[in-house]
Amino acid sequence: MSAVAGEGKKRSMAPLWIMVAVFAAPVIAAWFFYLNPEFLPSGRTNKGQLIDPVVPLPSGLGLFTPEGTELDRSVLDGKWTLVYLGGGECRDDCLNHLIAIRQIRLALGESSLSVERLLILTDPGAKDLATELGNELDGMQVALTDAAGGVRLLDLLGEGAAALDRIYILDPMGNLMMRYAREAPAEDTLKDMERLLKASKNWIKGSSYGHK
Repeated sequence: MSAVAGEGKKRSMAPLWIMVAVFAAPVIAAWFFYLNPEFLPSGRTNKGQLIDPVVPLPSGLGLFTPEGTELDRSVLDGKWTLVYLGGGECRDDCLNHLIAIRQIRLALGESSLSVERLLILTDPGAKDLATELGNELDGMQVALTDAAGGVRLLDLLGEGAAALDRIYILDPMGNLMMRYAREAPAEDTLKDMERLLKASKNWIKGSSYGHK
């Protein structure tokens, strides 16, 4: 009787592991193909700088909307996210980057449904700016950190204030995995996103081959 019960417990864990595999495997596959482009039909080197090791966006990092409520992170789950990390102001270069992020997502066509946009301001006093940018850039998630959270995030990235005013790529598992120089052209980010999304789709097609 106990043996049968034990088998039942083992079987009951299977759906959980299947869900974990389904969620994580496309990201792992994308990383594999990204780091080994020779396995793709049109291999290219990455345009951005890989963050090694990756920097998880900490679950304990307070991210708040301009209205003061906690940002709903579920909107980012399972998606690639174009992130702009700013401070307490947004001048011409900042606006140009935010507009570029919107255009990059649009240029991805149908794949844009798998991509989100997120603006993080590390100055908790920039609520008015966050509200203004959120209104101007419809569809972009806008969040502020508290003072300690902003410092912590910059420390994790290992660059201090030099980490600000840049575009980052956040993978579907919540890791900041790539960053771009402030002067990097938008085409570089677009090419990298196309390649990551292509790698994910290749894995999904391969995993479903022969299944109905």
